[in-house]
Amino acid sequence: MIRLIYNLGLPMVLILALPLLIVKAIRVPGYTAWIGRRLGLLAGSAPRSCPPREGKLIWLHALSVGETVSARPLLRVLRRHFPEATLVLSNSTRAGAALAAASCGALVDRLEVLPYDLPWVMKRLVRRLRPDLFILVESDLWPNLLRSLAKEGVPQLLTNGRLSTSSWRWYQRLRFLVRPLLFDSFVFLAMQTGKEAARLRALGLPPVRVGVLGNLKYPAALDPWPPSGSTLRLSRGLLGIGADKLLWLAGSTHAGEEEVLLRAWRRLHREFPELFLLLAPRRVERAGEVLELARRYDPRARLRSAPGNHGGQVLILDSYGELAALYPLSDLAFVGGSLVPAGGHNPLEAAVGCRPSLFGPHMEDFAEISLDLLAAGGACQVKDEEEIVTAVTLWLREPAARAAAGRQAARLVATRSRGVLTAHLEMIAKLLGSDLPSEEKR
Repeated sequence: MIRLIYNLGLPMVLILALPLLIVKAIRVPGYTAWIGRRLGLLAGSAPRSCPPREGKLIWLHALSVGETVSARPLLRVLRRHFPEATLVLSNSTRAGAALAAASCGALVDRLEVLPYDLPWVMKRLVRRLRPDLFILVESDLWPNLLRSLAKEGVPQLLTNGRLSTSSWRWYQRLRFLVRPLLFDSFVFLAMQTGKEAARLRALGLPPVRVGVLGNLKYPAALDPWPPSGSTLRLSRGLLGIGADKLLWLAGSTHAGEEEVLLRAWRRLHREFPELFLLLAPRRVERAGEVLELARRYDPRARLRSAPGNHGGQVLILDSYGELAALYPLSDLAFVGGSLVPAGGHNPLEAAVGCRPSLFGPHMEDFAEISLDLLAAGGACQVKDEEEIVTAVTLWLREPAARAAAGRQAARLVATRSRGVLTAHLEMIAKLLGSDLPSEEKR
């Protein structure tokens, strides 16, 4: 009955959304083709020319940008260990699909856009791809997709699974509906933390089908995109930031955070006139809005793309693909999406660059990682402007302490990365009926 209600309700939602989709298709270049793919009317594409492979087909699905970043190191080792396999990567968002094409095109044989979860569309997609294994990275659970895979006898693996506190509350209340719709078809559910694995077992899933293989975000931090060799051509000089400046980089900020950071910067600037603030809004299209706000605190604040690119001590990043490469140029970082209830963003980008970071109380999407960094002494949690000023002042007054915190952060990434990809490979090989060579096991 629940499945019937779901399958009747989803087309109705799409019909109601149709006027909005049409308007967006008119206004946004390329959106018509995107909707065609989301409706299952257009097939995916091969990112490169290669002969057909004779091995098994492994299909990975990554919802958006964060999941694609997590999937990339796994795709790399799958390509190395299963050279004869056909690798397919799908996404559900335009940003995720763009990153997949740019960062994973050389690793996969086919890129797909996951259609809306209409039963006949999912059935057709699964029969077209005919996968031997389906791997879901982190989230994006769709009942009709999972049901279509199960009907075709395709083994399903959830890897790097997340189960937020808010989702857990709903799942507890609706456990008898949620489990058969979303979880029962998985052969194994590899969660990011033991706590999340315990929550799934509490829903009634057999312990043998739930476990922890390690967090893919740690090896992903060591495998950045774009590759560090090319992106580190960026320099402070290119950005118009003097070598004598102390650079505070605030990455992936949300509305409501920039003003708090700017107020803190203005107070800090009185004691540390060499302190330079680089704000990188999560949504690049907000750069103009953030610039207008920044000029209330520094009239010479500017955009990264501004001609001349000099003057002022506040810079707004309005480009794509540069943020990860800027962390090693900074002295300390702030992780956005954490002062406001947005779930936080990945603090490992700063950590792998040997930089300590601050973040707010809302790190729900990176709960384990943020706790790991705090325990290692590689980060500091703050809740408001006053605590930001106190923490940054401490690190600026004590360069040795700041450097030590950065080293601790980088050491944590290296330590937690060990064995993660091997554990995933062993599980995948088992599901495919294959064996890992001895060098992979080591």
